[in-house]
Amino acid sequence: MRRLIFSVLSAFFIAVVPVQAQSTKSSKNKSLSSKVSTIWNKAKENVSDATHKVKRGIGIKDDHVDEIKIDGVYYMTIYTTNVYKSADAQTLKAACEELFKARYPQAVVLTEAIPQEDWLTEPLKKNGQVVGYVEAVYCYILAKDGGDGYINAKFMFQKYKDVGKTFGPVEKKWPSWERTDIIPNAVYGKLIEKL
Repeated sequence: MRRLIFSVLSAFFIAVVPVQAQSTKSSKNKSLSSKVSTIWNKAKENVSDATHKVKRGIGIKDDHVDEIKIDGVYYMTIYTTNVYKSADAQTLKAACEELFKARYPQAVVLTEAIPQEDWLTEPLKKNGQVVGYVEAVYCYILAKDGGDGYINAKFMFQKYKDVGKTFGPVEKKWPSWERTDIIPNAVYGKLIEKL
């Protein structure tokens, strides 16, 4: 943990020092607050890039891989096509919609999609030996929030099995509400353009 903190702080200082040393001819006419704002924004962008590079370098998962950045905010991809065709598809989507409608009763659901063909399987290891398997499937709901914007919600279903046994649902992951993006109308248009 100390290495991670040290790496991130080092990356921050490496990114900030060159930004502060830069000056342009047009910066002489700018006010102090606009100069500080410009330096801050450049430093923030450089730190973000450096942090992603450090994460990749030490093997930490980057959470923004499948996201789209608009006006400095990361949004989930909007999925509208259901790829999952298994017999339990409707049951899974209905469970997500039930949770969604409990939280957002006035929102109008536009699409429910499971954008994967099958469950994603990952082996679980203990002391280098595979002891079980975890499978996951993700469900996305896109809804219209009146005239104000859209709601994009992500759910996950997860099941587990020990080696040689059968799969069973993981408690609190059947489904679990993973994330919600509230998308203003202006951003929704930009998001759709980038898909």
